[in-house]
Amino acid sequence: MKSGFIALSGRPNVGKSTLINKLVKEKVAITSSKPQTTRENIKGIVTKKDVQYIFIDTPGIHKPQHILGEFMTNSAIKVLKEVEVILMVLDGKKSIGTGDKFVYDKIKEAANVPKIAIINKIDEMTDEEIEEKKIEIESELGKFHEILTISAKYGINTEELLKRLKKYLQEGYMYYPEDMYTDMPMYKVITETVREKILWYTRDEIPHSVALEIINVEKRAKDAKNRYDINIYLERDSQKGILIGKNGQMLKKIGSEARVEIEKILGEEIYLNLWVKVKDKWRKKKPFLKDIGYVIE
Repeated sequence: MKSGFIALSGRPNVGKSTLINKLVKEKVAITSSKPQTTRENIKGIVTKKDVQYIFIDTPGIHKPQHILGEFMTNSAIKVLKEVEVILMVLDGKKSIGTGDKFVYDKIKEAANVPKIAIINKIDEMTDEEIEEKKIEIESELGKFHEILTISAKYGINTEELLKRLKKYLQEGYMYYPEDMYTDMPMYKVITETVREKILWYTRDEIPHSVALEIINVEKRAKDAKNRYDINIYLERDSQKGILIGKNGQMLKKIGSEARVEIEKILGEEIYLNLWVKVKDKWRKKKPFLKDIGYVIE
């Protein structure tokens, strides 16, 4: 059996999380239109008859402006030297920019790891535009082992991607059980689901300033609903009003939609209580970041 780890890398918001969800055929990474949605490395596992692919969705590599940003970028870069293959995902509808070049420079540091460029969003491109993008990649970035094309949104060429990746993996063993599609802890699934709903429904000033922490879990008797109390941290008082909304309607909507999705994942009904707190400049405070689960060195 072949097996191995494959990093999905790229600048923020190029479709890495959408791609990993489509490959795994389960939702393992939250998605939104906001850059830097992914904050930690997330594994998605695809097991076929004779091969196991372990994809690692990394945070978008960018030049950080605070300690959280440093953690995100450092986490993504560290993974690049620990995998069998690196996929650099590029938005096919956007020109190669300084952000892509910054990512490519980091990828090059993993000297002996095969690197594949992935042109995403081909469903929005003509054949001529795809060929022009391939030329642009080699002229603006450099050589890759291969350049492949996909649509993460519609799953176009994802099976072909798996076939092409197989040759880069080594004979080994099955790292995870056949029916396992992620190793994300249940509590992380819960907080990430709530954060996704916040990203979808709030204004641009909220998403990057939000952090979540489960502060209490009350296990009920058999056939009763378990209760999860979650603190939502923001950086300014003005953001609190936006998130809660008029008469609490925004927070209620976020909680309701998150609860429904979490119940589907867990296979059980739950109580979900959300509390909004203000923590000034929390993204720049190392002790607080450690307290809410980020491994800051």
